[in-house]
Amino acid sequence: MKKIALIMDGWKRFFSYAWPSGILQRMRETKEEVNLYIFNSTSEWSMDEDYNIGEYNIYNLPDFKEFDGIVVDLNNIRNEKVRVQVIDAVRKSKKPAISINHDVEGFYYAGIDNYVAMQEIIEHLYEKHHCRSFWFVMGPTDNYENNIRACSLRAFLERHKIAYDEEDFYFESYEYQCGYNGFVSLLERNGNVPDAIVCANDNIAVGVCEAAAKKGYRIPNDFCVTGFDNFDKAGFYTPQISTLGHLREEVGYCCADIMLKIWERKQVPKFNYTKIEGVYSESCGCAYNEKKDIRKYMKEQMMCEIEMNCLEENILVLEKELLDCKSVGEMANLIPKCIPSFQCDGIYLIMDEHINDFKRKTTDCTYHLMDNQNFLIHGYPRYMNVEFAYEEGKTISYEDQKIDSLFPFFEHEKGGTDFLFMPLHFRKHTVGYFVIRNAIYLMEKQYLFKVVNVLTSAMENLYEKEKLEYINGILEDMSIKDCVTGLYNRLGYQRLAYTLFHEKKQEKKNLLIMFLDMDRLKYINDKYGHEYGDIAIKIVAKAILKFCYENALPIRMGGDEFLIIEPVKNGEEINKKIEHMRKEITYLAKEKQLPFPLSFSIGCIVTDMNMDKELDDYIREADEVMYEEKYRKKVNRTE
Repeated sequence: MKKIALIMDGWKRFFSYAWPSGILQRMRETKEEVNLYIFNSTSEWSMDEDYNIGEYNIYNLPDFKEFDGIVVDLNNIRNEKVRVQVIDAVRKSKKPAISINHDVEGFYYAGIDNYVAMQEIIEHLYEKHHCRSFWFVMGPTDNYENNIRACSLRAFLERHKIAYDEEDFYFESYEYQCGYNGFVSLLERNGNVPDAIVCANDNIAVGVCEAAAKKGYRIPNDFCVTGFDNFDKAGFYTPQISTLGHLREEVGYCCADIMLKIWERKQVPKFNYTKIEGVYSESCGCAYNEKKDIRKYMKEQMMCEIEMNCLEENILVLEKELLDCKSVGEMANLIPKCIPSFQCDGIYLIMDEHINDFKRKTTDCTYHLMDNQNFLIHGYPRYMNVEFAYEEGKTISYEDQKIDSLFPFFEHEKGGTDFLFMPLHFRKHTVGYFVIRNAIYLMEKQYLFKVVNVLTSAMENLYEKEKLEYINGILEDMSIKDCVTGLYNRLGYQRLAYTLFHEKKQEKKNLLIMFLDMDRLKYINDKYGHEYGDIAIKIVAKAILKFCYENALPIRMGGDEFLIIEPVKNGEEINKKIEHMRKEITYLAKEKQLPFPLSFSIGCIVTDMNMDKELDDYIREADEVMYEEKYRKKVNRTE
């Protein structure tokens, strides 16, 4: 089974489903055993650079050496550093690589010939409509295709000795607003309109037409306008936009064809161009193009609106139900339930194991308290948890399963299968990735961005809630714990001991009350200093903790007084516990090389829950027993 990796960045929040659709179509036609792995970010739309870092990190997930071929679409990746990193990683793999609509040294090129395409458009305006003056409203200056189109236009002007100024070119984006802004800006600068305005795409062309109409101009009476790409809006806008068409799926189809020839060791040219077709209509003065079926288009728009309304309702349900989830796994379970129209074969949630640190209260939690330090910014952890899996309509249990690479977990025995990988992150901190098996329908319908965004937001809210609970737990713990020994303090005693006593009294279960008092702490402090006194206190506390039962309450009542409240054992066990604590203290004192002997006096009382006595009564009794032992030691002491 061969594997192709496809690297893409969505146009704003939209997925470029045409490339994978074309690749899969060709592979299924040939019945080749090939699967497609799509690594998609959606960083283009956001102005938050930290968010974009988290999105782009998905490109660090695949090890390209594990694939048989790689296809990259770099045109929407605005970050030059990321583009270079992707190219370098692909080159290091030494696998055959294809670049879509972008010339990269060492890669095959698949896509339209932007230079020739733009020459055809301006040639049409020049020859058919006798245009001799032009403005150009173009896309972003850091976009490869846009720059090739601009170079083509300049070359045409120079070849035909048409005077122009660089300020006749307006560069901004591929959006409607670019066309609107571009027309207003160029009109303010020049005063008079040219014979034609050439636009980098149809969105821009519509923006130019709208701005011109508001200024009182009529198209094409006052000047011609052309677009590029033959989007639906070009055919259904009034006036109908003259444009240049190409089937985007053909580019993906071409990529697959190139890869098949390479695997068969056939000769493949560097540049592989797909077909383009001029579609000339009203905006340049040509006749209305009747190829567009308005009723079919309206039906599609209507159905799309119905589907999107349904999606929005499902998203609202999903957002509400996510609020009640107690774990990431619970959240993932809601996705197929709330979005029944997914029409995919599998959903997987792969997470950094640190996502559950605060829930588990692991020792790593404290690192998370400062800016999510345990989550990576670049790359992914060596091992990740399969938090959720949904296959063929059923939830599959992969409890505690860890994976250390994409394969063999995401292998599939059936050729023509695609896997879509999308990043999950809390701004720049990566927490995992989301995988859809056979996701072309979802990519075409543009459901995924909203679903993944809602899921990620819910996960981050849950994580922050668990973090806050953990911090509050630490603060609570600090308030009821003694900072020197780690035992409960008097506040802890007041909050916990009485509750425990009354619970056990209702259950008629007795408790053991042990009251300890260190021997001669004042003497140690006075003769050896408080530093030694603190060491002695810590040693006693350590011995108490070592031999307490798990559900005991070990308490430091004051300077040299300690209290242990725990489930009662038989008398023999009590005596053993006391003996173990004495030996442990002696051993630790010797280990610390203390210049004095260390011991304690103790009083033990077992409660009788059938009697009408309170906790304070038993503690007084234990204190009296302890004092009797301490008095005997004092009488017998020679020093």
